[in-house]
Parts: sequence; C-alpha cells; structure tokens
Amino acid sequence: MYYNQLYNENASEKFELLAVTFSLLLKFVILTPRKPTTSIATATSTLSIITRSEQPTITVPPSTTQASTTTTTTTIPTSISTSTAITTQQPGWSKVNSMNHARRDHAAFTLKNGKVLVCGGFDNGATSSAELYDPSTKNWTTIDSMNDARGEHTVSLLNNGKFLITGGLSNGNFLTSTELYDPSNETWTTTGNMNDPRGEHMASVLINGKVLLSGGYGNGHWLNTAELYDSSTEIWTITGSMNSARSQHTSSVLRNGMVLVTGGHIGSDALNSAELYDPSTETWTTIDSMNSTRSEHTASLLMNGKVLVTGGFHNNGLNSAELYDPLTGLWTITTSMNHKRWKHTATVLANGKVLVIGGFEHNALNSAELHDPVTETWTIIDNMNVARGEHTASVLANGKILVAGGSPGGTSLKDVELYSSF
Repeated sequence: MYYNQLYNENASEKFELLAVTFSLLLKFVILTPRKPTTSIATATSTLSIITRSEQPTITVPPSTTQASTTTTTTTIPTSISTSTAITTQQPGWSKVNSMNHARRDHAAFTLKNGKVLVCGGFDNGATSSAELYDPSTKNWTTIDSMNDARGEHTVSLLNNGKFLITGGLSNGNFLTSTELYDPSNETWTTTGNMNDPRGEHMASVLINGKVLLSGGYGNGHWLNTAELYDSSTEIWTITGSMNSARSQHTSSVLRNGMVLVTGGHIGSDALNSAELYDPSTETWTTIDSMNSTRSEHTASLLMNGKVLVTGGFHNNGLNSAELYDPLTGLWTITTSMNHKRWKHTATVLANGKVLVIGGFEHNALNSAELHDPVTETWTIIDNMNVARGEHTASVLANGKILVAGGSPGGTSLKDVELYSSF
C-alpha cells in the first residue's frame, strides 16, 4: 500500500512536472516574437514625361515582451515617398492673353526690362493706344496713349534708352509728328517734327546713334527723301535723297555701317532696285538690282553678314528668296519658300535660323517656316493658331517669339501667340 501510495505520489508529481513543462513549451511556441520583416517597394521610372522615385518602405511588426501579465507592444512604421516632375517644353505655338485693343499695321519693340511695347495701328481708323506685355505674367497692361493716333509708322530704340516713334497715317493724313516713349516712367513726349510727312517709310538706327528715315508716301506722292534724327538735340536734318522714290521697302544696317535699301513700289509698280546709304558721306549709291521685283517683303541680316530677302508682292504673292553679300555686292537666288506670302514677318532666331510667319496670299496665312542659312533650305513648321498678316513679331529675352495682332483680312485682331523653338 505504501508502495502504491508512493508510486501514485511519484506519478502525480511526474504528471504535474510534465504538465508544467508542456505548458512552458506551448507558451514558448505561441508567444515567441516573430522576427521583423522588411518589405521594399520600387517604382519604375518614366523619363520621357515624369520621373518618379520612391524610397524603400520599411515595415517593423510589433515586438512583444511578456513579463508576468503585462504586454508591451511597440510599432514603428517608416514610409518615405518623394516624386519629382520634369516638364519638357515642346516647340511650337501656344496662345496667350489677348491685347486690350485690336490693331494691325502697328509697331512693337522689346524693352530692356523684357517687356514688349505695342503702340498705334489701325482698328476702324488709326489708334493712339499703347500697351505693355509682361512675359512673366503673360498679361497686357494699357499705358498712356501716344500724343497722336497713327498707323504704318516706325519705332526705333535710341542710345539713351528711349523709343522714337515717327510719322504714319492718321484720318487720311500723313504725319510729320514724332514722339518719344520713356520706359523708365512710361510717358510720351513730343519731339521735333520731320521735314516731310510720311508713312509706309523705313527707319534705321545708324552706328553713330542717329536715326535714318527713308522714302515712304506723303502729300500725294512717293518719296525719295531721307532725313536724320539726332537724339542729343532732338532735331531732324535733311540728308541725301535716294536715287529712286519708294514706299513699303526694306532698310537694313550692314556690319560695315552702311544701310541697304531694297525694293518697294511706286504706285502699282513694284521695284527690284537696291541702293546703299553711306553715313560718312550722307550719299546713296545704286547697286545691282535684285533678281525679282518685290514690295511689302522682308529683309533679314543673317549672322554670316548676308541679307536674306523673302517674298513680297508683284502682281501676285512671291515665294522667291535671295541673298545679298556685302563683300561681293552681288545678289544670288536661294531656295524658295514653301508658300507665297507678303506683309509677313521674318525674325532671326538665336540659333541663326529665320522664322517666317503669316502674311497674305489671296487670304491671310497661318503657315510658318524656318530658313536654315547653312543648308539654304526651308522647313515647314506647325501652323499658327490664327491666320494673320500686318502683324508684329518680337523676340523675347527667353528666346520665344511674341506674335501680336494683325489682320485676317479686312478687320483687326487682338489675338496673341508665342512660338518656342525649344
């Protein structure tokens, strides 16, 4: 009996010991903390439009510690995500805010502060209104009006930073009046009158700082007269007359300081004649004629020193182009444009190419093309949003081209758009 009792007590103790051991083992298996896991997520980058990068996301699961009956759980979530967007500027046209006033045959010039001054022009008659375009906001601000309403006038940047506006047409009369715009205080002041009333003339700033006016129309006839403006005295003086009267011609200051005048018209007759003005002698010399007669064309001074003449009108619109070389004094035919056009604009870009925009060929054009002086070829580019001629094209400090106003034929526009070549 004692043996049985001892056996039973020993068995009972062994059973209790076994139960305790099993219980501890069970708790160890169930309650032992799991090892932390690390999860790393990656995203594929798309470089063409948007580049997106993400830092790895690390997740730390709960860490459990048991002491008596108290459990402490600590969770540390770590997630870092960054994204960087890269916007690529596409070349082409984009519309911006319209001008406050519709206008055609106006004048425009880029100021030293980067803004663009637009003044005058026609919209149911000549206007004296003026406004400034701010590239940073793409907004137009109306400023004080000129003293005289005028269209088909000229604007020139003087060495003192002011702008000289000359002549033009107002209410059927050609003007002798001129005025100055001062960007520092945005004011207009009258200055000395020209000797001849004129519109559809040309103005060129000479190397000596004086402004040369040539030709145009006034007092019922076409003009061959020319005069000089001295900004230091604000006085106009008559200089040598051209050998041929002409209006709606071109005037280009060459690297040697001489001024090349080409084409234009007398009445309905377009001209192919060209001549050079020498500021040192104040005389004009007739040079070889262009290969084509043309009026309302463009002339652009290229980076290689040559002058590119494009388009114009003679009975019909022209798509022909030619080059003048000041070193040889010769004209050579170059590749024609893809479209005939007159009353268009031609702008030399920072890369040396020439951007030709709009104009007329029966109807207004929205086409544009680029001339490469190296290959002497033309490339058609995207069309403008609005067809127009008699507009202006201004080079901004950022290299973009601001095209403002003009006419789709018979009316005036306030539409504005930007061309980006990059």
